[in-house]
Amino acid sequence: MFKRITAETRWSVLACLFVLGLITAVIVLPFMFGTQAAGQKGLFTRTTSSDDGLPKMWDIREEKSDEIVAALDKFRQSVGKDSMAVANVRDEFSRGEAAFKQRHPDAKVEYNADIRIPEVLTPDVMKTSFEWLTAPSNAKRTDILRDFISENQSLVGVNDEQINRLKVAADYTNPDGNISYVHLEQEINGIPVFRGEVKAGFTKD
Repeated sequence: MFKRITAETRWSVLACLFVLGLITAVIVLPFMFGTQAAGQKGLFTRTTSSDDGLPKMWDIREEKSDEIVAALDKFRQSVGKDSMAVANVRDEFSRGEAAFKQRHPDAKVEYNADIRIPEVLTPDVMKTSFEWLTAPSNAKRTDILRDFISENQSLVGVNDEQINRLKVAADYTNPDGNISYVHLEQEINGIPVFRGEVKAGFTKD
């Protein structure tokens, strides 16, 4: 009786070990083959959404190598532009900023860090007394914003036709009713333009 129980116990232990080994193999093997797939070997091919040699937020316009500069020049030439056209746009930004500062001496113009274009126009809210960028009005907020862009189109970089075609993406007031927001977007043939948007905040007035 004792020998029979021992034999049964032994077979039970062996069966349990076999099942555990099988489970371990099922869990571990896919990871082993997945590691091999990184080098295009093994059973599976792993795909990635980005090139490991490039930063996550890569923008061709930020590159300064001779090869990239030549590629950008080629792109511009294909649409009848050249580096002189880019320089003219930057000069227009400078003239637009000077005109803006004449109308709003205490206001600030902030340029983005990557491609150095005007990104934020704001009164100097750190001062105890400052002037808002538009006067109090009963007009629609979207119309006030379009008029402001039109007045500063050299600084913003759009013409009248483009301003009129901006689409309203948002126009709302916060629950307290003391501040509102408008968001206009530019599209070309139904495709949103990268960074082609204007957002503005409005007081109750």
